[in-house]
Amino acid sequence: MSQFTSLASDQTVVAQPTLAQSTLAYVIEVGETQAGLVARRAGERFFTFISAASAFDRLEGERFATPGAAERAARLLVAPRRQGQTRLAA
Repeated sequence: MSQFTSLASDQTVVAQPTLAQSTLAYVIEVGETQAGLVARRAGERFFTFISAASAFDRLEGERFATPGAAERAARLLVAPRRQGQTRLAA
C-alpha cells in the first residue's frame, strides 16, 4: 500500500512517499527538475540523498533528518547568488 503526501514551497515540491520493503522514499523536485530522492530504510535515523540530475551531485550521499531539509538543501544549491553577497564564517 502506498501513501501520498505533498509538501510545497515556492519553487520546490517534495512528494510521493513510497513504502516498499520497509523503505520510505521521497522524490525531491526543484521547479520542474527532479533533483533526486531521499530514502530511509527501517531502523535508520536519517534520509540519504540520491541525485537524479548532475546539478545536485554535490548532495549525493548526504544525510538529512527530514525530507524537507533535503528539499531546502537542493533549492539552495541551485539558487542564484546575489552579486556582492558574501558569506562570513562564524
